[in-house]
Amino acid sequence: MQRGTSLMDSRTEPASSRIVRGEWTADRFRHEALVYGDQNEFLAAAHPFIADALAAAEPVLVALAIERARSLKGSLGGGFGEAHFADMEALGRNPARLIPAWRRFLSDHAPDGRSVRILSEAAWPGRSPAELSECGRYESLLNLAFGEGQAWRLLCCYDVRATPERVIETVRLTHRFVRDGADSTLNDALLDDRAPRPFDGLLPEPARAPEELRFTRESLHELREFVARSASAARMEAERRENLQLAVNELASNSVTHGGGEGRLRVWTEPGALVCEVSDRGHIQEPLVGRVHPATDQTSGRGLWLVNHLCDLVQIRSSPRGSVVRVHMLAAG
Repeated sequence: MQRGTSLMDSRTEPASSRIVRGEWTADRFRHEALVYGDQNEFLAAAHPFIADALAAAEPVLVALAIERARSLKGSLGGGFGEAHFADMEALGRNPARLIPAWRRFLSDHAPDGRSVRILSEAAWPGRSPAELSECGRYESLLNLAFGEGQAWRLLCCYDVRATPERVIETVRLTHRFVRDGADSTLNDALLDDRAPRPFDGLLPEPARAPEELRFTRESLHELREFVARSASAARMEAERRENLQLAVNELASNSVTHGGGEGRLRVWTEPGALVCEVSDRGHIQEPLVGRVHPATDQTSGRGLWLVNHLCDLVQIRSSPRGSVVRVHMLAAG
């Protein structure tokens, strides 16, 4: 990969982005991956990606962890002007919130359909295995979510030093373009059929024995009290405790309405967090459920939308045999 030491000097003229081989005729959503080995490689690609957009007066959103964003601002000098910056550790703690965030940015800053660029590092160093699994599922949904919409570009960044090889393999399978410095090339390894499907697979069993409660519509009050006691025992902050109670109640209500009239709640603690899991006999089939804001006249999908915005991580697995939704809530925000 190209080295970008000169990019630390904001006076240096940035390289221009260019497509160096292959064809892309859809002229719509461009989903690009940057797998970098050090800070210089990151800046050698991120700098021209952002600088070219600003030169063309395209709206720009940079969603990175704070330290990474600081280094990029340093490389741009005073030239980051109209670029918008967001703390990815807050915005994307739950990766299921990212597609809605990108939709909001497009709606707010490019309602006329003009091109937009977003630079993102959803799988920042330090993510847990559960979070990384959901990052891969988020990546696999992006082409579905935006493939038929307006033209814009998303550059997804991955630090190879801190990212497991299985995650890098998912990156290769889900991005149509790969970036190296100022160059963007068609990805010959793209194989959407091998990418993780949003609800496929099984969740790992908890490390410690969970508490369990079977519920029906008539026992939802008992379920809410059970969650409140568990959250209090985990010393969860009051607002977060209320949010978790609301989220689990939404999931249980979905179970009794769409999942056979009953369900099972399991609760356990992990370091610094409480985990609640609701399972039932229902089958979730809409891949973007919970990631697209429900229409005012829509009767389904509201529960998972709310749950995704209340909890720090949401994991959904579903098949004709039934569904499991596992939510994670940190004790402190």
